[in-house]
Amino acid sequence: MPETTVPGANYRINALPDLYCLPIVHGLQQPESPASAGLLFESAGVNTERLLAGECDAAIIGAIEYARNSSDLTLIPSVGVSSRGESRTVLLCLNRDIRKISSVATGIVSSSEIVLTKLILSEKYEQDVAFVPVIGSLEQMLSKADAALLTGDAVLRSGWSGPMLDLVDEWSDLTDLPFVHACCAVRTEKGSARLSELLLSSQEEGVRSIRSIATERSRILSRSADSLEQQLEVYSYGFDEEAREGLGEFYRYAFYLGLLPDVPEINLFS
Repeated sequence: MPETTVPGANYRINALPDLYCLPIVHGLQQPESPASAGLLFESAGVNTERLLAGECDAAIIGAIEYARNSSDLTLIPSVGVSSRGESRTVLLCLNRDIRKISSVATGIVSSSEIVLTKLILSEKYEQDVAFVPVIGSLEQMLSKADAALLTGDAVLRSGWSGPMLDLVDEWSDLTDLPFVHACCAVRTEKGSARLSELLLSSQEEGVRSIRSIATERSRILSRSADSLEQQLEVYSYGFDEEAREGLGEFYRYAFYLGLLPDVPEINLFS
């Protein structure tokens, strides 16, 4: 049976630090929220590790992180973020003289974004690539490989205007479905209706507060509030049937390419 919690109890929730995730947890950052003191921002991989270790009650994670641990995790319904078309969220920046991509430099990215890159280059461009970890600037990344993978806030900070592939746009062209950037997971035995309601309420508050989120983040990203508001409007918040269909298709492709051992069930808390 799911764990029951007392209304008003404190929750520990891990989120992603990128702009696109902030509306999901905006309501949790309010002083009166039961999770305001327990909200941490870390990578999708770290969030998954902390969730599995019982160090947080819920976590925002990527699609592949969930797939690899689906026997232990359950997804919160109606909470998540996806996009389709040119979202400038998962970007492959290309060296100007490169016609064939054989290597991709990666910084701090999630497993889901690496799988998406491999999937698109294999299925649409028939290219098999090696990934090269590079910690440094975009210029340093491009000096080590044919292309550089940028995601989330790194795209916004880069200001890249050279040749590129928007991998979400490529995914939408391939499947006519959205790409799920993140979903919210709990350990299966630890889910609660109260926690699910809290997360959904937080997301709803965030969607209503897009302008204020953009204004606050503009100082950190050195971008205008207007441009960040336009970026946030690219995303769809929730986890509806179309998003779940997109996630399922992503898993089927990953399995077909040998990137997942099986096609995981998408288990929703109820």
